[in-house]
Amino acid sequence: MAINLENYTLTFSDEFTGNYLDTSVWGTKYWWGGRTLASNGEMQYFADRSTAVVQQYPSLDPFRISGDPYQPGDGVLTITAQPSPDTSLTDGLPYVSGLINTYGTFSQTYGYFEISAQVPSGQGLWPAFWLLPQSGNWPPEIDVLELLGHDPSTYYVGSHWKDATGKHAFKTQGISTGIDLSDGFHSYGTLWTADTITYYLDGTQVFSMATPAGMNEPMYLLAGLAVGGNWPGAPDSTTVFPAEFQIDYIRAYAPSIKPTISGNDSNNSLVGDKVATALNDIIFAYGGNDTLEGLKGNDTLAGGSGADTFIYRSSPTGHDVILDFDPLGGDVVRITKAIAGQKNFSGLYRMIKDNGAGDAVLKLADGGSITFDGVRKAQLGYDDFLIV
Repeated sequence: MAINLENYTLTFSDEFTGNYLDTSVWGTKYWWGGRTLASNGEMQYFADRSTAVVQQYPSLDPFRISGDPYQPGDGVLTITAQPSPDTSLTDGLPYVSGLINTYGTFSQTYGYFEISAQVPSGQGLWPAFWLLPQSGNWPPEIDVLELLGHDPSTYYVGSHWKDATGKHAFKTQGISTGIDLSDGFHSYGTLWTADTITYYLDGTQVFSMATPAGMNEPMYLLAGLAVGGNWPGAPDSTTVFPAEFQIDYIRAYAPSIKPTISGNDSNNSLVGDKVATALNDIIFAYGGNDTLEGLKGNDTLAGGSGADTFIYRSSPTGHDVILDFDPLGGDVVRITKAIAGQKNFSGLYRMIKDNGAGDAVLKLADGGSITFDGVRKAQLGYDDFLIV
């Protein structure tokens, strides 16, 4: 089955058309500062222009952007792995390579994520493209592409999560393609929904699995070329260096939001749950001073312009998202004390936390929540809530 992105919107794209890697988008080490994963037994040091090894040996810079010979105006990012000339500059590790990630610059819950790349071949080479949670937790993890260089006709997909007892669980699936993936560019993608994680090679489905429980938080993107490790083993005399992981593009798509209930530019009063079997409403009110109430289910609400009121007075509430709450524009959440579980604003405010994406989330007494998309807790004040 081929991937169908008709109802998806492009949310992230890097076609690598500049003169160098855009470091305002891409980090080049792990968020905690690490430049390798010792727990995997990896043998590479993820370097960049700020590191001593590249400053002393500029030719070891692992990142290079060049023009795409097949698409004028397009570019290709090459991540290069080479032996370290001085392991005192690479934390004792014998190889220099590169990692890119969007930690802190882009993350997303659910959607389609894709890389177009030409992988290297060779014993001990381990190119990968994967997703990790913006919160810094692990697991979960979604692996879109992992390839062991000694077998370039097979790549691996899968996921890591915590089971019901809190223990690490995982599923890894080998995809035997019958072709040498290092001979050219191929697209590797995954469609992550609340129900399934489906993997694609060149737009065609190759594997699908149920989405593990709890895998519902924003994740960021990573791509890199590891060398050695517990899984691929160390390079040997047959491994050719420098080794190159070439990336044509990395893209992400999110489901296009289409309202199930919509208003107009007048003052609207819109209430969800019109269909008893479809409680997850998407309610858009557009202009005017509107009143929106999702009722049951996980609802998505947008009041548009004007001073809008979002009502919470009956349980169960579900996990709702307000897309355009404007703390300075007169928007207000009208909520009962029973639903809030609090009698006053100070108590309610203690129940608000910023999530990994930086959005304020109000935890409700019935187990539901309200996420204020694009609004931090510090932006919310007393006059944004009416507790009744």
